[in-house]
Amino acid sequence: MGSSRPPTAATLWERDIMHRIAVVATSLSLAFAGTSESIAATINVPGDYENIQDAIFASTDGDVIIISAGIYHQSSINPDGNAITIRGTLNADGSLATTIMGGGNGYVFAVDSGEGEETVLKDLIITGGNTESGGGIYCADSNPTITGCTVKSNVAANMGGGIYCTNSNPTITGCTITDNQAGYAGGGIYCDSSSPTISGCTISGNIADFGGGIC
Repeated sequence: MGSSRPPTAATLWERDIMHRIAVVATSLSLAFAGTSESIAATINVPGDYENIQDAIFASTDGDVIIISAGIYHQSSINPDGNAITIRGTLNADGSLATTIMGGGNGYVFAVDSGEGEETVLKDLIITGGNTESGGGIYCADSNPTITGCTVKSNVAANMGGGIYCTNSNPTITGCTITDNQAGYAGGGIYCDSSSPTISGCTISGNIADFGGGIC
């Protein structure tokens, strides 16, 4: 009768190596399985959705909505609490090519669902808003990032022709805020119980009884 011999040191070493490789492979597989569902999506307007708000409804945190060059007659656009980027397109010379034209009845954008700095409005011309407060962008209880945008020719009957902030701390960088009008205060920007961070912006030609540029 034959008898099995105990494994040699070399055999034990080989088994240990194979076991370690299997463990690492399994770990990597699980890691990729966990992250594949969280990869950010790019949603194109009008390629995927004609309406910007419909694109927002289809988005989840981390997604990027890219709006092609052109003029979009849409208003009352709301990120709805999503940590997303809503981004326009640039011309070859770096100028803004995407215009969101409000209908003259209501704000163009409202950010009022507790959004944080990961909710981003970028590279957009925001114009044609007309409402009580916050003709271009209305911010309430939120801290969005507004970068590289031109906010112009918006009207508020009361406060914040361009941007209105209440209980909000937005970051506003590299923007041009011009030719906006408020009936009372803050033609360009109005802040109430808010501490925005404003840097690298041009604020000019705005009109209000109090604080034509910023109140």
